[in-house]
Amino acid sequence: MEQVRAVVIGFGGMGRQYAQLVRDGEIAGMRLTGICCRNEKGQAVIREEYPGVAVYTDVDDTFAHEKEFDAVIVVTPHATHVEIGKRAFAAGKHVLCDKPAGVSVKEVEGLLAEARRAGTSFAMMFNCRVAPSFAKAKEIVAAGGLGTVTRAVWVCNNWFRTTCYHKSAPWRSSWAGEHGGLLINQCQHYLDLWQWILGMPDQLDASIDFGKYNDFDVDDSVDIRFLYDSGLRGSFISASGENPGVNRFEIWGTKGMISIEGNEKLTLRENVMETTRFQKENTEIYGTLAYTTEEMCLPQEDNAYRLMLQNFADHLLNGAPLIAPGEEGLKSVELANASYLSAWTEEKVALPIDRNVYEQMLRTKAGE
Repeated sequence: MEQVRAVVIGFGGMGRQYAQLVRDGEIAGMRLTGICCRNEKGQAVIREEYPGVAVYTDVDDTFAHEKEFDAVIVVTPHATHVEIGKRAFAAGKHVLCDKPAGVSVKEVEGLLAEARRAGTSFAMMFNCRVAPSFAKAKEIVAAGGLGTVTRAVWVCNNWFRTTCYHKSAPWRSSWAGEHGGLLINQCQHYLDLWQWILGMPDQLDASIDFGKYNDFDVDDSVDIRFLYDSGLRGSFISASGENPGVNRFEIWGTKGMISIEGNEKLTLRENVMETTRFQKENTEIYGTLAYTTEEMCLPQEDNAYRLMLQNFADHLLNGAPLIAPGEEGLKSVELANASYLSAWTEEKVALPIDRNVYEQMLRTKAGE
């Protein structure tokens, strides 16, 4: 393959951004050959603004022309991601999927099985992984820069959403349409970053408010406690009905701590001696452990979506490692599913969760 012929499936807000990047030649080695859009107004926009790009009226129409493309970029309502992904793999196509990979771990595992059978590539659009601050945090933790990690706290309630947003599409913010709320939508990126940097917890305990700030029955406020056999304890706090919000991620270890404010400011505080050693050697009743402070401003200088699309193209053309392989999409969905299960049962939940139990409870919530 000398060039990746790509089709964008879904022409909403994010689909348009991806399509524009490819159309404008921002992705080396990738050409936009088609866009799938069911909306007649959107189809008219494509014909006017995307000359030479095929317009497909639905998914069936898209795959009726499967010889015209090599890869699909899936940017449709969440509950359709797995079905479309499976269609693509069955046709021997490569897939880049927007978050989430699916709405339940059981269906995502089915999607991964289809990807393995097809032998084609599967990537997730976890663009927050290329934010320099989070990439730096992962680097520090992986290199042992914090020593043994003992605690992490993430408060991310900086996505205030109003009724206008929740009613912007009939599938949004409902069990029947979106199969969840805050956790399966906004929080997917940060749940991915949590496990990417700290690994998957062994258990979790979730307190979730459903419709606390809105007239719906899905989640809009969550407090999750992540428990690790290593002793690491984590707190993940989020809401979509609070303003002004913050985005603050803090990680403590025996050698110091990291604090990330927003997506660009990272502060590293390093103890002059590990806490475990100081606890044993200190001879003063109120002895204090000194530390150094380094503040880093790590702005996102390039378009994160462009970087992810370029990585996908480079992987297909040159074998470059994927920033977010499809298998990673299972983990953030598992964290969301486990949190719902914990809230519904009012019990601590061990991971991995029972796939069939969750599937049954989810389908009941969705009225299926």
